[in-house]
Amino acid sequence: MKVSRYSKGRVGMMLTVFMSLLLSSFMPSFAAEPINIGFTTDFSGPTATLTMVEAPVVEMVVKEVNAAGGINGRPINLIVQDNASDPAKAVGNAKMFKEKYNAKAIIAGVTSSVNIALKAWAEKNHVSVIAFDPQSDKLWDKKGKSWFFRSASPASQLVEASLARLKKLGYTKVAFEGTTLAWGTDTLATIKEKAHEYGITVVGSTLAEPKTKDLSIQAKQLKETGAQALICSDYEAETVVFARALKAIGWKPFIIHTSAANLNASMSLSSADMYEGWETVTIADSAKPLVQKVWSKAEAYTGKKIDHDEKAIRTYDAISLLVEALKKSGNPNDATAIRDAYYKLDNYERALGQKGGKGGFAVGRNHLLTAEGVVIYTLKSGKMLAVR
Repeated sequence: MKVSRYSKGRVGMMLTVFMSLLLSSFMPSFAAEPINIGFTTDFSGPTATLTMVEAPVVEMVVKEVNAAGGINGRPINLIVQDNASDPAKAVGNAKMFKEKYNAKAIIAGVTSSVNIALKAWAEKNHVSVIAFDPQSDKLWDKKGKSWFFRSASPASQLVEASLARLKKLGYTKVAFEGTTLAWGTDTLATIKEKAHEYGITVVGSTLAEPKTKDLSIQAKQLKETGAQALICSDYEAETVVFARALKAIGWKPFIIHTSAANLNASMSLSSADMYEGWETVTIADSAKPLVQKVWSKAEAYTGKKIDHDEKAIRTYDAISLLVEALKKSGNPNDATAIRDAYYKLDNYERALGQKGGKGGFAVGRNHLLTAEGVVIYTLKSGKMLAVR
């Protein structure tokens, strides 16, 4: 896995550039009525660096579909809105997609908090939402059919993979640092629930507000607990702040981050040597040919190097699954038919997970992968290397 570095100016220009591309060159000439699809994600908030990689992948796939004739001759018209990681804005976007554009399906990013709000809206309004980032277990519908889907795995799967790794390495005293948003609080709750099953004791924890500038006091407090290892579940900017705090106090515990995408983004914002020896769990296997193909296509499309981690891969699966659901539905004007089609994609070749993995979603599992799809990576000299 490779890391790309981004300037803040590029983040601020992202939505304008993306919208210009959509308006100037998105669809070839079609006589048939377009299929309106809503796309809400964070172009301007705390997770905008993720969007810089993910949004072009959504655009790329839709443009490929349209260039090949669309869905039964109908082009996909992607309506794009910024939610700035604000749940209220995201719900407002969804409402606009439905009421103004008669959209029958939505694709969304980034945070769990945003997508928890979108899931509630989807259930009430019967318009399916598929997301590519969120990990919160609150998004998992374990019974019946859902109106919400995601390519990302739930936090509990990644937590159990992390705990299993810590047990294998012999760590028994573990502390936690994470975001105050839903992803962090849900992950901490799962760690506390599951740790004893792996012979591990949670000796301390701290939660960081978005845009936190200093975590030195919190780092010292965690060190004083006697923790041998740390689990981190925080977004890229706060992960940088935490890594700097650890360096400042001279503490080097073993650390496993539950989001390879956020950890990779953190290295693009700071010196990669701060993360030397950290490990992470991911659902994208860099040795998989389809993963390499998606990275290559995304770089050719944007003309830029991208992070070689799961961001582009889970986005590719999410938008591709939406396209396949539109096809399988038999009627892209029927929101229920689209929702039901997500459960009929048995032959879909997944970019995420293990080589050769196929299929979409199952009743009781509205995320894409089972636990077997999780891969462990370690950081060495600024690169993520799979632990085989």
